[in-house]
Amino acid sequence: MSVDVRTEPEGSELVVGLLPREDPATGRDASRDARRTETVTACVFADDLLDGESMLMPLNAAPDVRVLPAGRHTEADVVVVVAASVTGSLLDSMEEISARAENPRQRMVLVSGPLRGPQLARVVGCGVVSILPRAGITPRVVLRAVLASGTGGAVVPEAVTRWLLDEARAFQQTILAGQGLNAGGLTDREVDVLRLLAEGHDTGHVAAELNFSERTIKKIIQNLTGRFGLRNRTHAVTYALRAGAI
Repeated sequence: MSVDVRTEPEGSELVVGLLPREDPATGRDASRDARRTETVTACVFADDLLDGESMLMPLNAAPDVRVLPAGRHTEADVVVVVAASVTGSLLDSMEEISARAENPRQRMVLVSGPLRGPQLARVVGCGVVSILPRAGITPRVVLRAVLASGTGGAVVPEAVTRWLLDEARAFQQTILAGQGLNAGGLTDREVDVLRLLAEGHDTGHVAAELNFSERTIKKIIQNLTGRFGLRNRTHAVTYALRAGAI
């Protein structure tokens, strides 16, 4: 599946790393003094200075966003990437930024022209959680996307959401199912065990219900908790519920 298929010329690069606005009288970030709570740190990279500046302005004005210099992008909660088109060189730059991140919670916001399906896969791999169309973008939308992305949310077009769901379904059908696995990487037997445990049954009842020895049931639980780094059977049940396996 393609998303807004359009052929774009190669050559876009992130050539501008933008800095916070400074008060010319003091040389300090003019918006920082007014902030009492700094919840999201952000950096902006763009392939065009004016476009990048237009994205930077609403962030500098927001009391709950602190813009970091481009040289400190490894620390940022959110990296905003602004580009006229999505090309191979742009994706290479984004992957490099992602690979250098020191903040484990870092996510990206991409403001760009249309994406093609194969490009979207690489974009997601870079940690992009919000995608905004460059045409007609407003400062309020940029700010909302940065705040959402920095606090566990996302802003994603409907077409992109559909593509991601289709890809997830294809992965389930072709990869997991082909290996006899369910959602979360669990086997059918593990799912059966965890479903009964989730209903409140003990290992003896689970063994009788599935026609296994209780020792086998305990071994199944031990194997899956070890494989996924889970603490105990309760943690395993919780994992299966969150993964949608039961």
